[in-house]
Amino acid sequence: MKLWHPFLLMACFCRVLAAGEPAQGVLLKPARMDLLREGKAIGYVTVPAGTTVSVVSASPAGYLVRRSEGDQPFEIPKEMLDLPPQAQITASASGAASTPSPGPFIASPATAKPLPALKLPTTVKSSVPDAAAVDKALGIPLFGKGNLWEENDAAVASRLKWPLESKTTYEAGFRRYPYTFNSETRILGVRALSLFLQGVRDHPSRITVLFANMGDIAAYATPEEAKRQRSSEYLIVTDPMLKACRDAMSRDASALEEALKSLFGEARPVTLGRFSTLSENARRWDWNGTSFLLTSPRNQYVALRILPTASLEDRQSAEKSFSQSRAALAERVERRPNGDVILSDLPMVDQGRKGYCVPATFERLLRYYGLSEDMNVLAMAGQTGPGGGTRIANIQTATYAMLSDAGARVSHPNFNGSVLEIKPYIDAGKPVLFPLYSTPRFNERVNERMQRRITVSDWKEWKEKFLPSLGRSETLIQDPDRSHVCLIIGYNEATREIAISDSWGPAATERWMTEEEARQIRQGQSVTVIE
Repeated sequence: MKLWHPFLLMACFCRVLAAGEPAQGVLLKPARMDLLREGKAIGYVTVPAGTTVSVVSASPAGYLVRRSEGDQPFEIPKEMLDLPPQAQITASASGAASTPSPGPFIASPATAKPLPALKLPTTVKSSVPDAAAVDKALGIPLFGKGNLWEENDAAVASRLKWPLESKTTYEAGFRRYPYTFNSETRILGVRALSLFLQGVRDHPSRITVLFANMGDIAAYATPEEAKRQRSSEYLIVTDPMLKACRDAMSRDASALEEALKSLFGEARPVTLGRFSTLSENARRWDWNGTSFLLTSPRNQYVALRILPTASLEDRQSAEKSFSQSRAALAERVERRPNGDVILSDLPMVDQGRKGYCVPATFERLLRYYGLSEDMNVLAMAGQTGPGGGTRIANIQTATYAMLSDAGARVSHPNFNGSVLEIKPYIDAGKPVLFPLYSTPRFNERVNERMQRRITVSDWKEWKEKFLPSLGRSETLIQDPDRSHVCLIIGYNEATREIAISDSWGPAATERWMTEEEARQIRQGQSVTVIE
């Protein structure tokens, strides 16, 4: 890129803007900004549409602009910049640039005296960090030698030592809860409580690091509170725990912003998400085709999202992903010799120690349809209480606009526990969102039966002898304190069994219940299906 001195009068067609506050405009299209070191291009970043830039100088061909003081200038065509009327810069017939308010550095071509030659620097010192410096600051080997977003997702996860959570034909999830390894992971010097990498078609698509958050409020209990908690079946949230968690969120957000500012310079404020119910205010830094987004909704969570800049700027990505996923639904139905019809190509989300069954299950469902959303954002939208507890209706309302925009339709068919009621949806490759009362006795029965089911060789005996004997067992109670949601992912019409999947990790991927059990533990008269 040719470098122009900001106060150099360029022949008779280019001139410097007036002294004082430079004119500012908004990019209408993404632009390329070369990164220079010792006068040589070492890479580039894509400056996204919507970025506010300052005009350094102008010519009939375009503008030289920059994002902030001290930032690398870059050239753009005129049609790519939206300037306010009072700052419009036009070229005169003679080729000289003119402006409504010329400043002291402007001279007409006829009367201007030649300016003394200015000695321009032959090199430009760049403060842009390389991949090694970014990895060192992050505290993890995230960036390799090439483009992160073109690497193999499993290779990146292996480098990070983040275990595989689930793998489908089109996407993968790698998640690490440091506390499950009795260890601590610090990102940018701040303790991280959850580390997640999503891969799409074998390449990384997003990284999310979760710091202090309301879902993990139990981590902020005093030793006395933790001791009392161990003797209680339910989470006990105290005022000191709430205060400690909120204080931690404030500290984490400040420390992370300062660390990112030291690494990349000043951030710019952005809003993530096109719909108010799922939007986040964030601080954004762009680096080498990667965007770092720090979000900290008040009294909710602190998260660092790392995304490819190109996908962040693609406003039609959700619509395209949903369309592709919906077109392939029928191919994701597995039919087994024993009569099981199952949707085995479903992402898993392990909610960990958080009581996030509703947000985690919604994240699974959305990712199945190619719509990436984070369970923590969903928890915020669903007004989830500290530690857990979400009304399904709240998240359904929050996600409606996003689903509609992507081209989806949401239906709520009746479900009375019959295989025949859910059969058409499973056959079409559509999981069913099922609210239920997940009582200890129900889970005991399901777990006991699953131990036998995986070893069955005579399915006729299973149908005619074993399953009928379950009808003589006790009736399952409906306990409001055990409200839960899972996905119905399959059925067996011959044995009259229904398959469910819970957000409790790989071991809960596929579990089977009978029609009678489904009738006894269902919560409400309807289920939810995305179509």
